[in-house]
Amino acid sequence: MKTIQTPTLSDYFGLILLSAIWGSAFIATEMAVKNLPPLYIAFGRIFLASIFLYGIIHLKKLSFPRDKKTWVYLIFIGILNNSMPFYLITWGQQYISSSTASIMLAIGPFIALLLSHYITHDEKFTVLKLIGVIIGFMGVFILLGDEFLNQRHDEFYGEIAMIFATIGYISAGLLLRKVSYLPTLVCSASMFITASISMIPFILYLPFQDIQFHTSSLLPVLYLAIVPTAAASLIRIRLVQKVGVQFMSQVAYLIPIFAIIWSWIFFDTLPKQAAWIALVLVLLGLFIRKLKR
Repeated sequence: MKTIQTPTLSDYFGLILLSAIWGSAFIATEMAVKNLPPLYIAFGRIFLASIFLYGIIHLKKLSFPRDKKTWVYLIFIGILNNSMPFYLITWGQQYISSSTASIMLAIGPFIALLLSHYITHDEKFTVLKLIGVIIGFMGVFILLGDEFLNQRHDEFYGEIAMIFATIGYISAGLLLRKVSYLPTLVCSASMFITASISMIPFILYLPFQDIQFHTSSLLPVLYLAIVPTAAASLIRIRLVQKVGVQFMSQVAYLIPIFAIIWSWIFFDTLPKQAAWIALVLVLLGLFIRKLKR
């Protein structure tokens, strides 16, 4: 496992770019889920992304890993980083808005802090970091509490799905450092291929004849596959392998801002009051985490 480096200006630019791209993914998912089942949307973006990346690998004449240990890692990464969270996020967005879904993913730094502290050797937390992520997590708790107390059970379950999706992302991020010796393109294509294969049994179980395909749903899935899935994966893997999981987890603080902006532009909607309070706490947590004793 390579030791992480100090983030540079280009790394922060990559973080912001990734946040804008992933923020737009919630908008595309909200469009697609109106006519397509969540499992088909998740499988479609993963499968199309794997084809897209495989084509690039073929053109560059790169080769896939051949050792069993690497593929074991890639199988778990594909499930935790793609098939599981993509399905959970899509399923959850049937019941919650794009901005709320993105704010829920802000639990990522909290999980990343705990896991990376005990698993990695170079990403330990400090008191200020711990205080910061706890405050950020309070924002998520406010969202959950608002739905639960008002008995909006579908929205509550949708937010819980986002939490489990985040756990998958963070767990996969830690595993990605185990395969940091792989080229970014090869690693990304490999995990999408394994994720696609893992979803095939579930896809075959669904009644295909009941699905109605519309251009308004297929175009968002195509966008999801190429931009927030394939292209964003290359950026994410490079950042995780270079500057670590905790730095990468800060994307969860920036995604809600872009998701709110995109939601306002495309749907002319703004978050509810509880979501604004949650967002403020999340950003405050980010600020405290960056302070030095």
